[in-house]
Amino acid sequence: MSLGGRLETLDVSALLQTLAVGNASGRLTISRLTSHAVLVLRRGRVVYAAGGSASDTLAGCLLRAGLVSEQDLVVALERQHDGTGFRRLGEVLLDMGLLSEGTLDAAVRRRMQELVTDLLGWKTGFFHFEPATGSREASIEVDLGDFVLPSGVPPQELLMRAVAALDRRDQSTIPPGPAPPGLREALAAGRPPEKTPATPELTPSPTGSFAADFMGEAVLSLLRFAAQILTRAVVFAVEGAEARGVGEFGVTTPGRTASEVVRETVLPLREPSVLRLAVERRRSYVGPLEPTHANLLLASLLGGAEVREAVAIPLVVRGDVRFVLYGDNAPGSRPLGPLDTLEAAAARAARVVEKTLAARDQGNEPTPAP
Repeated sequence: MSLGGRLETLDVSALLQTLAVGNASGRLTISRLTSHAVLVLRRGRVVYAAGGSASDTLAGCLLRAGLVSEQDLVVALERQHDGTGFRRLGEVLLDMGLLSEGTLDAAVRRRMQELVTDLLGWKTGFFHFEPATGSREASIEVDLGDFVLPSGVPPQELLMRAVAALDRRDQSTIPPGPAPPGLREALAAGRPPEKTPATPELTPSPTGSFAADFMGEAVLSLLRFAAQILTRAVVFAVEGAEARGVGEFGVTTPGRTASEVVRETVLPLREPSVLRLAVERRRSYVGPLEPTHANLLLASLLGGAEVREAVAIPLVVRGDVRFVLYGDNAPGSRPLGPLDTLEAAAARAARVVEKTLAARDQGNEPTPAP
C-alpha cells in the first residue's frame, strides 16, 4: 500500500519507525521546495540513501575522508563507465583492492546517518512511500546510486545515532568543562548566565530538563532520543525508597508547567508500580499500567490520560539503579513498538553517568563520551 502525506502530520522519525515495524520494502521519497531525499528499505531496513540538503557522491565522501586518492578514483570511475555493464563504484574499488568491504560499509553507513540527521530537521515538506512487490523486492535498489548497503541498517539505529550527533552539535556551543546549571538556557535566550556554585549538582533546569553538566547531558540525550519513540517520558532519580522526577518531555498539565509538576513528583518505591518493578528486577518493564495506587498517582500527575501500555527502563550505575526512564504514548492508543534501541540509549546514558562520577571522585573534569 502506498503512503503519502505531509511531514507536519507524520515526521521523519515516526515515518521511519512505522516502516521498520511493518518490515516494509519500497522507496521513500521526502521532498521540500529546495531539496529532496530518497531512502530505500528492504524488509524494514534501510539499504540505500541519497539526497538531502547537501547532496554528495560516494567518490566525494571517500576522497574527503582520505580513504582513496584522486588518481585511483579517476581510474575506478573509468572502469565503472567502460560500457561493459552496470557496476557500482564501491564494487569497482573492492575489485581493485583499494578498499576493504568493512571500510566501504562504514562509509555508506556514515552517509546514511548524516542524511537521517539532516532529515530530522525537516519540519515541513512531503513524503511518499511506494512499496515493492514480488520480484521487485530483490532488486529494488539496482537502478540507484552508490550508497547501497545490501545487508541494510535498522532505522532505529540510524535515528539513535542521528540524535546523538544532534546532541554533540548542540554541546559544541558550550565551553569545555562541566557547564553550570542554566548555561544552555542562557545561551539559547541570548542573555548572560546567572551566577552559580562552583560545583554544579544534578538538578533540573527551568524547562524541566537537566542542567548542562555532563551527567545531565547524558540524561538529556536519552530524553531527546526517547522523544523519537514515545509521546511522553519522565526520568526519575532513585533516592532510597523514593523516585524523584528530574526531567521530562511531552507532559501536559493544565494550569501548571510540566517542569514544575515533574520536579514535585516523588513516588514511593515500597508500593507496587512499574518503577518498582524496573528497580527491583534491574531490567525493563513493558506492559499495561496496572491500577495500583502508585501507578494511578503517576498517571494523574502526568495529566490523567488513560495509559494502555507503559515502559520503565532502569539505568544501572555502579551496580545500583540510579535512574528510571518512564514512558508511554498517552493520550492515545498507539503501541510502543520495538524498544531495543531505546534500551541501548539508556545503557549508554548510564555508562556516561558512571564515567562522570568516577572522574569527579578522582578530582578530574569529565569529558563527553564519544
